[in-house]
Amino acid sequence: MTNEDLLYGFFSNSLTETEEKQLFELLKTDANFKKQFEFENNLKQVIKHDESIKLKEKLKAFEAEIAPTNEQKNKSGFNWRIAASIVILLGASWFGYQSFFGVNYGDLYEANYQEYPNTEFAITRSDTVNSLERKAFVAYEAQDYESAVKLFENLPSNLQKPYINFYKAQAYLKIDSIDKAKTLFSFIINENTQFVAESHWYMAMIALKEKDKDKAKKYLRVLTENYDYNKAKAEMLLKKLN
Repeated sequence: MTNEDLLYGFFSNSLTETEEKQLFELLKTDANFKKQFEFENNLKQVIKHDESIKLKEKLKAFEAEIAPTNEQKNKSGFNWRIAASIVILLGASWFGYQSFFGVNYGDLYEANYQEYPNTEFAITRSDTVNSLERKAFVAYEAQDYESAVKLFENLPSNLQKPYINFYKAQAYLKIDSIDKAKTLFSFIINENTQFVAESHWYMAMIALKEKDKDKAKKYLRVLTENYDYNKAKAEMLLKKLN
């Protein structure tokens, strides 16, 4: 993927996690790329915070200011076409209505939320012991989250392994029992048990779902400063929320 493609992908929120890492690495190592990125990002912020009535006039002024000279056209260090495209896109074609008038929490949640896969309990056809824990994970993998919750809840205390709370929280989240999911994720974070980093991510997702910008930023900051899990996505989300 070219640098130009990375920029288009970033501002259209279509990069994969690998591509995001590539972009953030370029920001650290390539001064010209960083200059281009910052110009376009600053321009986006100006557009976002402008009054809608004055928006078109200001965009015309920006377009005139960044019109490239012949000398600039011949330079490879700065891509004027991308900058100009940001200026002349006036609404739904790229940033969308919500990008001008506020954070679209629903879109951010849908773009970034994904249920966590079962990585703890291997389910194979050769299994002969149909334990309660196995039944719970079978239901979880079958996306029968109501049954999964009941089965996780019915596990005896001596079988409540550290990861059970995390998957139980996942199941609660899928059936919109948000408060119960938050309680379990918070317990994992406070007790510093298995899946701490992942629990910070899902608490941030819940905050987005509840349109609580401050809490979302809080959990994302902890994630970026202390853990590697979904770090690139968390950094991108923080940029969008600032």
